Amino acid sequence: MDRTNSLTGQVYDAVLEDIIEGVYQQTEVINEKQLIEKYGVSKSPVRDALNRLCSENVLRSIPRYGYAIVKLTERDIRDILEFRSILESNSLIQYLPTLTPQDLQDLMDYTLENCQVDYEEDIWHHWENNIRFHLKLISYSCNQYSYRMLQNSMNVLTRAYAQFHWDKWKRTSFVMDCEGHIRIVKAMMDGNSQESVKELLADIGSFDGLLFK
Repeated sequence: MDRTNSLTGQVYDAVLEDIIEGVYQQTEVINEKQLIEKYGVSKSPVRDALNRLCSENVLRSIPRYGYAIVKLTERDIRDILEFRSILESNSLIQYLPTLTPQDLQDLMDYTLENCQVDYEEDIWHHWENNIRFHLKLISYSCNQYSYRMLQNSMNVLTRAYAQFHWDKWKRTSFVMDCEGHIRIVKAMMDGNSQESVKELLADIGSFDGLLFK
């Protein structure tokens, strides 16, 4: 990887993190000069990073003015949750019969280990645990495309959390446990695919209730 690509990745990650963490307001316009000064880099990596964010529908270009953050709608979120429900449930049905008792025990150990979090920790710590759990599940499908699609979906949902609730989250301590994850794995250990899917769909659907309640 050459220096330009490395800088592009760094600027991309930094801008995306700032968007998620509410550094930029939803109505704020981001411009190249601002980022060049902020990160101390040349125009090329900044422009490449901004173009990448536009291609991923994180930003939209306003010619001769700058870049605006693309607002996610409730419909966008519900579409992603529907996609996740289809992808993750069908994948589980396919890979569950292939898992050994040791695979399932390892999954339970992994789940319990990642449940050991302080309920007073910030919401992002819990959300990151949730992402890791669902990516862990989809990894058993051994389908890299499915894994990437879920990863992309979770990235958009992270932005949704930030857009809809960032101001509240900066001053509120949330309690998010992982009992739903444990119920999913227990049903998988029982070999009950129907109950596993039921618990999985309930866990995915809980995002909707948290975001739009």
